[in-house]
Amino acid sequence: MADPDALPPLRDVMPHRDRALLLERVVEHGDEATTCSVEIGPHTWLRRSDGSVPSWVGVEYMAQCIAAHEAYLALAAGRTLEPGFLVRARSVQVRRGAFEDGEELRVRASRLRGRPGLGALTYRCEIRSTEGPEEGRLLLEGTLSVALLAEDPAPRVYSAP
Repeated sequence: MADPDALPPLRDVMPHRDRALLLERVVEHGDEATTCSVEIGPHTWLRRSDGSVPSWVGVEYMAQCIAAHEAYLALAAGRTLEPGFLVRARSVQVRRGAFEDGEELRVRASRLRGRPGLGALTYRCEIRSTEGPEEGRLLLEGTLSVALLAEDPAPRVYSAP
């Protein structure tokens, strides 16, 4: 496990910028998994008038945790992070309708299969509460697949027949 304090901040390694970067910080990082935190507060994007955030936003928290994991692995290997996008979310289990104002969440992404360079990676992801009577409670889980776009050094030119 890498010391999270020794890692560059998320904003320096993630492709997401400004309000689009939904994760706060890295809590734990290793070769197979990364855990990040999200604090629901006044700065939180997609926040409702009551201060809560709908639980479906958690799928994006999990996708960004995958991006963070891949970014730190790429950095350690001396590679640049390939652009990527979410292609599938399956077996998503939502155990609560919203994340509450003031709540801190732990988002964990663990690689199940795939390797960079092959195009697709599959992760098991979960979100847990970190405080109060629900501390450690599983709030959202699922299996997410992402596609990484390898840079093509020789662009193809197609012409109509």
